[in-house]
Amino acid sequence: MLWLRAKKERKTFLRIRQVIVRLLLVLAVFFGLGAASSPPESGLLVQVDRVTSPYRFDFVNWESEAVGSEIWRRLKPPVLPDEGVERRTLVDTFLQQEGQRQALERDIDQLYATCPNSNPIACSSKEQQQAESLLQALAQVEADQRELVPLVETILSQQVESILREEGFTVADQAFPPVAFRLIDPPTALILSPRDRIEKQHFVGLQPGLSNDHRAAIETRLDQRGDVSSYVTDVGGLGSYPTMVINHGWLPSLIEIVAHEWVHNYFYTFPSNVAWGYQTFPRLTTINETTASIVGEEISRKVIMAFYPDWVDKLPPLDQSGQPAPGEPSEFDLAMRRIRLHVDQLLAKGKIDEAEAYMEAERLKLVQKGHNLRRLNQAYFAFHGSYATSPASVDPTGAQLRQLRVASPSLKAFLDRVAWLNSYDEYLTAKCANF
Repeated sequence: MLWLRAKKERKTFLRIRQVIVRLLLVLAVFFGLGAASSPPESGLLVQVDRVTSPYRFDFVNWESEAVGSEIWRRLKPPVLPDEGVERRTLVDTFLQQEGQRQALERDIDQLYATCPNSNPIACSSKEQQQAESLLQALAQVEADQRELVPLVETILSQQVESILREEGFTVADQAFPPVAFRLIDPPTALILSPRDRIEKQHFVGLQPGLSNDHRAAIETRLDQRGDVSSYVTDVGGLGSYPTMVINHGWLPSLIEIVAHEWVHNYFYTFPSNVAWGYQTFPRLTTINETTASIVGEEISRKVIMAFYPDWVDKLPPLDQSGQPAPGEPSEFDLAMRRIRLHVDQLLAKGKIDEAEAYMEAERLKLVQKGHNLRRLNQAYFAFHGSYATSPASVDPTGAQLRQLRVASPSLKAFLDRVAWLNSYDEYLTAKCANF
């Protein structure tokens, strides 16, 4: 009877916590609406809400469930092996399963692509049997992987926290904010940019795994306004709390995303615009995301070196300053830089239609070369341009922030310096003080 009583108490505990969290989130959303409802954009926001309402991601429900489960996990963590070797084995098994899962999904997509009109119903009986076998194998791999997910999340969280403590990110000797993430498919993102310039104007979280048909329908309806460019895309992570991290079969990248999203959480502990002005100040958005990328790379490398010696040789080389040595940009990177620079020139002259026609023509050329580029427009560049460490970026912020990191006495000093920024002018002052 004791176990039954404990079970009931746990359910009651979780329900109460869920109600409290839901209330706080609803209040936060409610009081945040005033800042979002500026008259010049009210028509756009109303239409965006109307077009996306069937596909919206339920952040309130997800947060309430995730926060409750994270609190419970902190109170009663899953049982993990004591030995580091056994923990590495669990993580390696998870990565192998992720590789199997992705391979099976590719095989299924390839099989369906051979059917008339890519319609599974139109496949032959032999092809349908093959597909059924692949689907069963995929379901088994996913089931096996789900059993490991809480363990892997806990292991990686503890390992990242250990590095954060060494770097001084602590309150009462504990990593702060605590590293909390969930391995899930993050929401699909709708990005809006004005047509006359490349600038991320709005972000809307949509349901994960949205089909291409639904993506195109949303984009088409919004583009019909004539004043915005839209782009619906997948993302690798999201800085909620706990953060959302997409499954990844490459360990350094997986840890890097975990650390990257943690940086966004860290920024929100500062009363500054670099975090709280994320949706309002595009230049600060770029600084925020680029800083998270730089810190994510550094923490990931330190976690690998501390806990995964077999992976050290697979890490990219560093230059004399301790930053990742720049590699040769790919053909795709060079093409995107060239396209972006020309588009900026056209838009600066007010040649919007010519810029859009140019982007579409270049997109088709890239598709012919094997690059699966569904859409290329102002919103595409507004989204990807926020990450200035990319080889395709034309923004100097990436190189500038790397120099600022080199000039900082520690990782925490670098991150704190950025975390206090309230404007782009303050960033320029901080930059100039070190160059």
